[in-house]
Amino acid sequence: MKPFWKQFISPPQPSAISDYALEIGSYSDVGRTRSINQDQLGYVRFANDQTVLTMVADGMGGHRAGEVASQVAVATFQRLFVGQFSDSNDYREILVNSTIAANREIYQLAQDFPEYQGMGTTLVALAIINGYAYYTNTGDSRLYCLRKNDYRQLSEDHTLVADMVNKGLLTPAAAENHPDKHIITSALGTHGKLKISCPNQPLAIEMGDCFLLCSDGLYDLVKDDEMRQTLVANSAQQACEQLVGLANARGGLDNISVLIVKILAKPISARRVPITRA
Repeated sequence: MKPFWKQFISPPQPSAISDYALEIGSYSDVGRTRSINQDQLGYVRFANDQTVLTMVADGMGGHRAGEVASQVAVATFQRLFVGQFSDSNDYREILVNSTIAANREIYQLAQDFPEYQGMGTTLVALAIINGYAYYTNTGDSRLYCLRKNDYRQLSEDHTLVADMVNKGLLTPAAAENHPDKHIITSALGTHGKLKISCPNQPLAIEMGDCFLLCSDGLYDLVKDDEMRQTLVANSAQQACEQLVGLANARGGLDNISVLIVKILAKPISARRVPITRA
């Protein structure tokens, strides 16, 4: 059986939508129990207003090292992606190369500075380009997609428990409350090599699609159906704030970060109106 996220993947089609608008919201909070926020959000909106790169990173490591790792991951990924964007249309390759470069940068910092040894970070990234969604992840920060009434996870968790589920050793229901569910099997900066999940083909977007990127501080405390309902009922920014607020109301056990991208129809005033002649 295919992993559920692969059911959403479709090869590029000539009929991909092109006349759409992007609504973006983001919010990150330290939560109720941590003293610093080691999560990092990032997005770059390109000049054509129909292309965007979005990222969420969840750092790990003491003495603010996790905060450094997530900041370096987002900054390095963003710089490499933007730098290569105009030179290639192989956007999957750019995503992978940017992840590798971020990993190398964090790993080298940890080797050069004793206070950073052992630091690392998750990273999930989504790029909307010319009517397609390209995405990649390492670690357990997640990407979800709401299409019509169907809400599902697109990213793959790189955790010990997820590996056990994939091997049939554990049921998804048992995995939700497993004591080892946050043992990560791959993260940027912890080793010279890492696991990268990046589909071979992008997802052709549809009008009304909504993408949500988040750290585990959200999905540990907020159910999928609650996320779906909040996305449907609110603007992107309002949904981010409400979801973070809900996680905090339930204890805010970790840093909480949410970034949302909605695919909307362009307002009539922003559309190209054909010239007519009498």
